[in-house]
Amino acid sequence: MEGYAIPSGMPWHLTDDVYVPINSNTEFHWDLTVVALKELCIKVYDSMSSIRSNRKLSSEIQKMATMLPKYLELSGFFEKNERTNWSVLKCYQGKNKSHPFEVSHVTGIAQQESSSLDCGIFVAAYAEYLSDGLQVPSCGISADTILLRYALLLWNYGIVKARNGYVSDNENSEMRKTIKKI
Repeated sequence: MEGYAIPSGMPWHLTDDVYVPINSNTEFHWDLTVVALKELCIKVYDSMSSIRSNRKLSSEIQKMATMLPKYLELSGFFEKNERTNWSVLKCYQGKNKSHPFEVSHVTGIAQQESSSLDCGIFVAAYAEYLSDGLQVPSCGISADTILLRYALLLWNYGIVKARNGYVSDNENSEMRKTIKKI
């Protein structure tokens, strides 16, 4: 989100948080889930949580909370401790490593209007705030403004790319720096 190209093959043990957009299987709605590896927790950012009285956990998030720890254990994730010594983290003490992740719904965040279909825009905005190290605001996120901002970023990206004669996104890191300044 900050203009850096993170390799898709980057090992999870070198990250703190993993952002996963989740589409509910029962309705057309997206949430942002943040897998906080050092907290043994999945944080759910739902742009309709104030509208929906039933905060039932989607089956996708339930499956992730249960299967992810087992996958991490089987893949040798916890043995790779050059960056993090998992055994000394408080949330891992006294628990077996395949213990399900705790799931928490983040409250007090900006919400979309009840009649809109802007959940994807809110997921992108939440991810952008969090990746910049900021808290998601409790109000003031305008889907129209975010859409306009992203359209301008893409338009400028295309102009810079065409002006420099680039064919691939990976040909020039200077172009990424230029776009990040906007």
